[in-house]
Amino acid sequence: MSQTAPPESGATAPSRLRAAGAFLRRYVALHPVSVGTAVAVLSAAAATGALFNSDAAFVWGAGPLATFASGRWWTVFTALVVPDSAVDAVSSVLLALTVLAYSERLLGSRRTAALLAVTGVAGLLVGIGLHAAAWTLTDLRPVVAAEVPVLDPTTPIAGAVMAASAFATTLWRRRLRLVGFALLALFALYAGDADSWYRLTAAAIGLVVGAVLARGRERRSWHRSSTREIRTLLALLAAVVASGPIVALVSGGGRGPLSLVVDAYTQYDDELLAQCGSVAASVCDEQVALLMTRGAGPALLAITPLVLLLVAAWGLRQGRRAAWIVAVFVLVASAVLPVVSLADGRLRIDPWVDGSGAEYVLWAIASIVIPLALAAALIVARRRFSVRATRQAARSVAVVVTLAFLACATTLFTIEAVGRRAFDRDVSALELIELTLRRFLPPAFTHPGGATAFPHSGPALFAYQWVGVLFWAIVVASILWLYRRVQRPEGDGDARYRHLLRRGSDTLGFLGTWDGNRHWYSDDAECAVAYRLVGDVALAVADPLAPAGRRPEALRGFTDFCVEHGWTPAFYSIHADTLDDLVDLGWRHVPVGVETVMDLPGLTFAGKTWQKVRQPLTRAEREGYTAVWSRWHELSVAQASQVVAIDEEWVADRALPEMGFTLGSLDELKDRDVRLLLAVGPDQRIEAVTSWMPSWTDGEITGWTLDFMRRRTDGPNGMMEFLIAKAALQLQDEGAVVLSLSGAPLADDPDEPADGDPAPLRALLRRLAEVLEPAYGFASLFRFKGKFRPRYRPLALAYRDPLELPAIGAAVGRAYLPDASRHEMVALARTAWEGRR
Repeated sequence: MSQTAPPESGATAPSRLRAAGAFLRRYVALHPVSVGTAVAVLSAAAATGALFNSDAAFVWGAGPLATFASGRWWTVFTALVVPDSAVDAVSSVLLALTVLAYSERLLGSRRTAALLAVTGVAGLLVGIGLHAAAWTLTDLRPVVAAEVPVLDPTTPIAGAVMAASAFATTLWRRRLRLVGFALLALFALYAGDADSWYRLTAAAIGLVVGAVLARGRERRSWHRSSTREIRTLLALLAAVVASGPIVALVSGGGRGPLSLVVDAYTQYDDELLAQCGSVAASVCDEQVALLMTRGAGPALLAITPLVLLLVAAWGLRQGRRAAWIVAVFVLVASAVLPVVSLADGRLRIDPWVDGSGAEYVLWAIASIVIPLALAAALIVARRRFSVRATRQAARSVAVVVTLAFLACATTLFTIEAVGRRAFDRDVSALELIELTLRRFLPPAFTHPGGATAFPHSGPALFAYQWVGVLFWAIVVASILWLYRRVQRPEGDGDARYRHLLRRGSDTLGFLGTWDGNRHWYSDDAECAVAYRLVGDVALAVADPLAPAGRRPEALRGFTDFCVEHGWTPAFYSIHADTLDDLVDLGWRHVPVGVETVMDLPGLTFAGKTWQKVRQPLTRAEREGYTAVWSRWHELSVAQASQVVAIDEEWVADRALPEMGFTLGSLDELKDRDVRLLLAVGPDQRIEAVTSWMPSWTDGEITGWTLDFMRRRTDGPNGMMEFLIAKAALQLQDEGAVVLSLSGAPLADDPDEPADGDPAPLRALLRRLAEVLEPAYGFASLFRFKGKFRPRYRPLALAYRDPLELPAIGAAVGRAYLPDASRHEMVALARTAWEGRR
């Protein structure tokens, strides 16, 4: 019997303490090295006084002078344990108890301890060597002074984690490496402190060591990501590009090779200010103006582009088109502005003392190449960001932003005009207008020349500093509000369509609720057809919803509707009853798949014919696996994370992106009408997940259709047989009469003779099936479903005119692979060729 974990209730304080104690004992037993590392860091911090006085701990630090010139060889080891501050101690302990603990589970305790020592010491030695060479050979900005010792317990942690990534699953290997190196590179390239470079060096060594240790293990491709994961990774890159200059600003301007970009986000130019004794008075007036009007307001205005990019990164993770527009605009503007400033002489970069001109290269990379490269990546992946706001919301934001600008500009101009005495000289109305407009742009985007009027005190100075910040705060709030006003495609959660579904629907009718489908309704709203518009082809999905006797009327009405709009109608994945009505109307047809259906009344898994199902079911139950029913909104955070990880692992193992149209993905699981059945092991690890869509008769649920099927690649065999068998038995007890294992796209009915002279579209679909088989395994999935002795229901595609077949065939291919690029289609062809050899 399937089980649902009951919530704990009535727990007493002693029982909670016992449970917490048991958890801690189990955690320590599983992660002795991680816990030991955390204890060692805290003990070293307390013993050396680093928690209260960071200067007292530097005697234990490592560096070119501290380790070699002073002969303190032991600092190579103490620098890996002693933190340099309380913040460093806390962050090291947190990392040890989280990511290092995860790495210990992958590597084992002995390997983790060894790798902490090896990668930590190696990272320090190599880092110190490179540090000394860079410091002595040339006057490089990217390195901190060699006499400053380094204390950093996160250095060995970085090395061990990157070594462990070689043993992680595809999804987490990618996440550990991309996120880890992005963060490490962020601090190294922008802040540029020596410990950032040592940490990055240890991580690189750990990556190589992990690859050597993992030789001989089965390797899976990791370049493939789902749309959701691509959005997350691009959002991460946008956040890193935005956070880099902020890190450099917080660290005092930064010493990293890319910290030169920070000059575009400062309130004033220190170098010009220092030269006021020898340069033109007008330039000095401008710099003094910027200096006197500095403060929190101008500082926030200066980093407005970075804030907008961070806000865009948040929206990119959610697939928002508005975020994509903001990100591309800010990145392109940030790259073009330095070029314009350099061309007109407002920006000057001097080569270093050695005349190498390396500073030009670093400045170009930081200010131009990185933003343009990220903007290009976003443009290439633009179809991944298709979640649009409603038109009403977009209009509302446009109105709010416009009114906010007019109100802020009018207020600033009025206050400046009334408070003219606060200026250092008389200003004209034209100068006040120019000054007003400039206060809405970051200083890097204005670069005014000549003398600049500015207020010295009073309300005029306050408005001068804060009105621009207020306007951009309204813009940011408007963008965040816009993210929440999503334009739902017609049919996604459509109340009328769902009402008709509940009145009565076939096993595949729920497909019509999916994202991307539209709906046609009859004049009295009693008939409906769900369809997918691909180019000028309207692909109706599954059978129409219509009362008894009105299906032909619905078919004619939808056809007329398509003709009126200039579309080519086609009915895809329809059953025999609908096909007979279309044949009566003069339509032609071709088989496109087979649905496998189990009739639940009287079903038992007894007898020799059910042996292939009964054995996995019995074995899984004997080993302590349970089938847990749930819905997406009922999952805990840990359970949802496991489901996402299983799905990403499956996607990463494919040479092509996820297919759509009649094949559900993770997004379809979140519908509240969809039930999930999870295979949960004795250790509460989810091994497999399936989703089930309902079908109704006279308002009652009488059937369920299998859609989503995923299992862990490293999990036990037989989990899918276990879940389907459990679902059949449980749903039978609930009164369901039909369990559909869904359609097998492009499959042939084994009970029907093969067509010896297929129509052109049939030949095309068969060829498509052959090409997709190595990548997606439709045929093997169809054979798997045959274990359950199903009843086969042919699915057909109906069309009116053979001349429309090329367009319909192309539409079907594009509907299944909407995000496939040319490169991916080449990968598909290569996969098909390799599968045929």
